[in-house]
Amino acid sequence: MTQPFPSLACPVYAVRNKSDALDPSLATPTKRLPVAVPNCIVLVPAARLPDPRPPERTTVQMRATIDRRRFLTGLAVTAGLALSACGRAAQQPRNAAAAGVDAAAVQGKTMRVATFTNSHAASPLYWAQFAPEGLTVETTTLTSGTDMNQALERDQLDFALFGIVNGFVEAEQGLGSRIIAMAARKGAGLIVAADAAFEGVEDLRGERIAFKGPSMQSLVLNALLDEAGMDPTTDIELVPVEYNDMPAALQRGDVAAFMGTEVNPSTSVAAGSGRRLVDPYTTRIGELNSCIWASPRMLDDEPELCRAAVELQRSAAQHLSPGGENDEDVWRDLIVDQYGLPEDVFTELLTNVGAVWELDERWVSQAKAGGADMAELGILQEEPDYDDLLRTEFMPGQA
Repeated sequence: MTQPFPSLACPVYAVRNKSDALDPSLATPTKRLPVAVPNCIVLVPAARLPDPRPPERTTVQMRATIDRRRFLTGLAVTAGLALSACGRAAQQPRNAAAAGVDAAAVQGKTMRVATFTNSHAASPLYWAQFAPEGLTVETTTLTSGTDMNQALERDQLDFALFGIVNGFVEAEQGLGSRIIAMAARKGAGLIVAADAAFEGVEDLRGERIAFKGPSMQSLVLNALLDEAGMDPTTDIELVPVEYNDMPAALQRGDVAAFMGTEVNPSTSVAAGSGRRLVDPYTTRIGELNSCIWASPRMLDDEPELCRAAVELQRSAAQHLSPGGENDEDVWRDLIVDQYGLPEDVFTELLTNVGAVWELDERWVSQAKAGGADMAELGILQEEPDYDDLLRTEFMPGQA
């Protein structure tokens, strides 16, 4: 493998103003932070979107989205806080209850789950639709996987959706959350200018590439460069750029390419200024994006709720991506109607996202590949104990 990315383990951010403090994707690179930074998969910053949902449509009681300070300090959420980016997905009447949930075992219980704000990785927003009568699902959205993980540790959340990068780092630091299911696939893109002559990764030798790390996207970029026989410390110039700034940096010619997370690759392609250089999912990391993590208390004391969470994720994933193919109407309702993205961006985005659930050998092997790369790049001190981190016993048919 090539040498570690410069700044890969120590990305830099600076907050532009007080309101931006809740969203690292709005920061500029001037202040160095520790390695365990949020693995944000923010599709569109919530502050930039109006809430398109008429309040009279609310039919399932949901918990108000909690801002970072109140969430982490455990303060009560005031009644005046509004739901942010949960959309009709979390508010529609129940569908048929998930078949595999033991309704008697979860009767009268509450399940608290978090996912990213305005993200394509949105399946927990649909859990309430498939919960059996008697099981309450409370959903919140946040912009930071690290905040979610800390809340799991503090028993402020039961389940959360985030990626392996911050999850593996924080497990090494002693946090007790573990993966019980998959959540989302794809969501990355290596984008070059639409009129550029580049035909493959090897053509980027000597060029400037925008990236943000540590993240799943930086791991994918490292794997692509490694397969092309390129050393990121000598063969290219890596430029730390915030995800939301990448399309503009490419259009200005500041960089020759960027390794981004959706929705930014699709925005660039839909605008005609960028194109996808290669399929980024051919490496050892595959299509891995994010997972469902359970809190230490759920793992120790509530195995039936863990199994129920897996079944709800299965129902949500099959709703969004039945048989592995994205349901265009369901995704349009989420991406266009709820998040407010243009139709041309949605059309491009639909080809590069997907909901999944089963923690099978395919995803386990990709997670192991990601962990091995993190250890070799110095993001982790050593490879994780995968048998401890990847808890497949909650999958259907397991004891």
